[in-house]
Amino acid sequence: MDGFLTQLLTMLGYQLPELLACVAGVAMLAMWVPAAPGRKLALAGTSVMLLTTLLRGVMSVWHAWLINSNTDSYSSLSGMMSLFGAFGMLLGVVSAVGLVLLVWGACKAMQATRAA
Repeated sequence: MDGFLTQLLTMLGYQLPELLACVAGVAMLAMWVPAAPGRKLALAGTSVMLLTTLLRGVMSVWHAWLINSNTDSYSSLSGMMSLFGAFGMLLGVVSAVGLVLLVWGACKAMQATRAA
């Protein structure tokens, strides 16, 4: 159990900076930014990034639990690790889409201030 807790805290620690940045971004966009062109895109992008970070955290917990509770052969575990890799890659793509939405919203907001 001690190995599980150490591994769990390490894996979640890797997600903490991105999680804090996404929460701060959503909070700033939701409370401080007035209604402007691009705000909804930026908020949606940051929310998508927050969601993928939370899913990565859940995946890390599940990953640590699988490794530490594995009593079978490693063949079943290796199949799960390839699924984790594929799902992690998919989450990376979704997070990149969120970043594009965030930048797109920022560009729309900057264009609106330049035109005014």
